[in-house]
Amino acid sequence: MADDFFQYGAASPAPAPTPSAVPPPAPRLLSELGDADWAHLIGFMTRRRYPAGAVILAVGQLAPALVFVANGHLRVTVPGQPSERRGEGDVAGMLGFLDAAPAAAEVVAETEVDLLMLTPQALQQLGAWQPRIALALLRDLAAHVALRLRRLQPAD
Repeated sequence: MADDFFQYGAASPAPAPTPSAVPPPAPRLLSELGDADWAHLIGFMTRRRYPAGAVILAVGQLAPALVFVANGHLRVTVPGQPSERRGEGDVAGMLGFLDAAPAAAEVVAETEVDLLMLTPQALQQLGAWQPRIALALLRDLAAHVALRLRRLQPAD
């Protein structure tokens, strides 16, 4: 496993940017993990079930964990913006997990949901025991944040 740490593969040439280019949608977080890696990761998470209508995270609340939707649907609402629906395989609480700042969005269970929650403390343990998986998670979180920032940039 240590052999693949610095092997990123051959760099493919980036397409020439165009003024109207819109970044592609973000791939699912950790889509490259196999079943065994997911089993390791899930071992560091807490599973919680919430009924439809339950508030998982309120605006201004500190997010206790990065939330992966295992089953069901969440509604994520940032005040002044349209709500987003998140389903199986999606993530919520990304920014609060990264910077420990209060939530800017409300997260509500749209249906009964099963969530897998990864706390910052569990991420530290994951990094000690499964560093390749922890690094992949942090890399993917950074890529998602970068994509959001690119979407906010005005076209030249």
